[in-house]
Amino acid sequence: MSVCRPARCVFARATATATATATPQRSFHSSARREARRRRPHYASIKAADLQQLGELAESAYPKYDTAEVSLLAKQYTPAQVAAIQAAEAAIDPRDVYTQGRTRDDAWRLPYADDMAAVDPVTDHPEKLDASDIPGKWTFREANEVERDANMARVASETLAKMYPDGVPEGQLDAAQQQQLEDAMEAAITQAALDPRSTYTGKNQAAVDSLADPRHSAVAQDLPRLENRMARQTRHLGSDEQDDPRQKQLLQYMGWDKTQLKKIRTKTLVSHGVVNQTRMGKIRSQYYLTIAGNQDGLLGVGEGKSVEPEDGRKQSIMSAIRNMKPVPRYENRTIFGDLERKVGATKVQLFARPPGFGLRTQHLIFELARAAGLQDLAARTPRSRNKMNVIKATWEALTEQRLPDEIARARGKKLVDVRKVYYGGSVH
Repeated sequence: MSVCRPARCVFARATATATATATPQRSFHSSARREARRRRPHYASIKAADLQQLGELAESAYPKYDTAEVSLLAKQYTPAQVAAIQAAEAAIDPRDVYTQGRTRDDAWRLPYADDMAAVDPVTDHPEKLDASDIPGKWTFREANEVERDANMARVASETLAKMYPDGVPEGQLDAAQQQQLEDAMEAAITQAALDPRSTYTGKNQAAVDSLADPRHSAVAQDLPRLENRMARQTRHLGSDEQDDPRQKQLLQYMGWDKTQLKKIRTKTLVSHGVVNQTRMGKIRSQYYLTIAGNQDGLLGVGEGKSVEPEDGRKQSIMSAIRNMKPVPRYENRTIFGDLERKVGATKVQLFARPPGFGLRTQHLIFELARAAGLQDLAARTPRSRNKMNVIKATWEALTEQRLPDEIARARGKKLVDVRKVYYGGSVH
């Protein structure tokens, strides 16, 4: 670069005002000149009508407490607690909740939408009651034939009332309605015959009704498990494979069943022999490193070593499943920003990529990303490429990501998803 060029630019700028036809000269910086800059903003401003419409949608989705709801709250909380609840609700703008709120999509979400206000008889465990919850005496006796017929008629009537809340249809019925009514009556009579309230009776009706209440376990205990030789042989013939004690212990630790365990994807990536020198001589064993994931945000790495190869491999698989951790995923496809992790002499660099980029990594990181459910990712290993260190560094980098919410909370800022504003909420 010539030394005279900056001075020439200065003199040209000074003489540009004197001459009308001045040739454009090079600027000192790379930014565009002020008159050449675009005055129009990149994104259109939100109009007042749109804000009003957004406020109406937020009020309809998150309405305020009315008088009846405040009276119900007053029965459960003190006046100071009710005032604190109302102050907290007033401090939250419903428009922010409507625009920024989203449904959970992580691996630990509930499989159904519920506000936890009531007990669902299908998805929730029923409330357990004991004999102390029955008012009066707990005694009952076996009913005679006359009492049994009366009890069956009463239970069948209750069952028909549940099937037909508006009453049993009367009058002229067609063939389909008549058949449906006969089937309902037959089902009600069969259920009444099997109901314990038809077999037993007593002076305390609450004690008799507790026989058919699933919340009571004092009278209707769970059936004991048969442990005779024939039952064990039947269970063994029903399932060809014998239960592995290590797998049974893992299921008890995780709280899973065999169906959930079969959905986990496992793959052994490293396998080599090792030798341990002892005073008795050299003891050879086999080392395995296995990864496990559900392809939906869970990833684990486990190691196993044993003299028997199959035992060491199963040990590494169970360890990988036990060590599974959640992997945060941006839009359920890639990571949050760029990551870097160093284990020993190995350094792994992971980069987020746009949709459709794919997994352009080496085979070890490719298997980890596929097991975790990542779809768009790039990676580099500029230093040592030791297989065990590459797998461990990648696993630590994926599971220990810092989310934008955590960074904003640590800085005392408020995180706003601008995509939902500029793209009208049509983001995933």
